[in-house]
Formats: sequence, C-alpha cells, structure tokens
Amino acid sequence: MRLVKARREDFDTIYAEMEKNFILDERRDKEDAEKLFDKSEYVIYRAEKGGENVGFVSVWDLGDFAFIEHFVTYEAHRNKGYGSEVLKKLKENYKTLVLEAEPPKVDMQKRRIAFYERNGFCQNPQKYIQPSYRRNGHIVELVLMSFPSKLCNFESAVQKIYSIAYETGEEI
Repeated sequence: MRLVKARREDFDTIYAEMEKNFILDERRDKEDAEKLFDKSEYVIYRAEKGGENVGFVSVWDLGDFAFIEHFVTYEAHRNKGYGSEVLKKLKENYKTLVLEAEPPKVDMQKRRIAFYERNGFCQNPQKYIQPSYRRNGHIVELVLMSFPSKLCNFESAVQKIYSIAYETGEEI
C-alpha cells in the first residue's frame, strides 16, 4: 500500500467518490473542496495498491494531531484489508490521529465504528457536533474518535478542528 499525494487533476475523480460516499451535510461544495489544495496543512492522499487506486484519505495536519476529514475505500476494493493498510500508513506518518464517525445506531454505522476500534481508535465519550460545511447547511452529530488513545484535551482539539478545518471560531 502506498499513499500518494493527490494532484489537482485527480480531484474530479476523488470528489465524485465523496458525492457517492458522504451525504451533502458531510462534504463541502465541489468548488470549496478544490480550494483546499491551496492550504498548506491539508492534503489528499490517493491509496494505491499494485499500481491501482483503491481509495483516498484527506488529512489536516493540525500540529499536535492529524484530523482525517474524509476516508474512502472504493467499492470494488472493500473488504480486502485496504482500509486497515491506509490507517497503518497514516499511523507511521502522524503520532496522533483524530476522525469523525457516525454514531453507532444502525448496522453499517456499528460496523464502521468496530473497524476503527479494531485499528486502535477510541471513541471519545463527549458530545461532538460537526459544523456545517456550507451556508445554511446542517450540523451533524458525530462521534470523535482518536488514536492511540482518547483525547486528553477534547475541547482544545475540537476548537482546533473547528477553527482550521471548518474555518469557524464559534462554539457549535
């Protein structure tokens, strides 16, 4: 498994997968998402296995931790262990990882949480709200998960995510 920094010419394919895998309230408008290529702390990695693109992961380097914003294994490549391989590569590059996941209410959400837990992530018990990605958009209640342990300073981490990744300084 290799993680290769995506280029702008990869963006249309990646964004099409975002549209397939994330509801409107869990992704930016295409134009705003593409502008993130100009942010020094943001990177999208293409996941390659055997020379083939098998998914992508977008990451914000927030200094004391990396925030995984979007993570997708393409449908044709699921259930082959590639997601775990991507997380292993990220753990080699970042000391602490943080990500958002849907609360485990239905089977698919429970399976997703279990996947992250098998890969060493912990659920932080505090309530977490994902800010809206767009004007007049909706907030989304999610679970904030972290590796290798629960966050020592949850509120500080949330404020950093809000202010840098979501570009809002306000409490949600």
